[in-house]
Amino acid sequence: WIPVTTELTPIDHSMHKWEEITESERAFQLRLMEVYAGYLEHTDTQHGKLLDELEHQGIINNTLIIYILADNGASAEGQQGTLEELLTENGLPSTIDQQ
Repeated sequence: WIPVTTELTPIDHSMHKWEEITESERAFQLRLMEVYAGYLEHTDTQHGKLLDELEHQGIINNTLIIYILADNGASAEGQQGTLEELLTENGLPSTIDQQ
């Protein structure tokens, strides 16, 4: 829930809307979403195992758990990111269709 009075960041018009990207780009982006969902599922399972073990040992109520889940920030390559880091480092374009 976001309060009505919340000031949202402006839309970044350099990022393409879903409807504006090619079918091959959509397929690629869908795959990235699948991979990230798998990562989250695996991470959640592992944290669950840790909590189960703390409970099993009887120390869960005496344990401070700080849960931080984040990626490593924005892409250094800009909004479009990169598919091939070496191409980007050498100033060469890289597209989904080239992969």
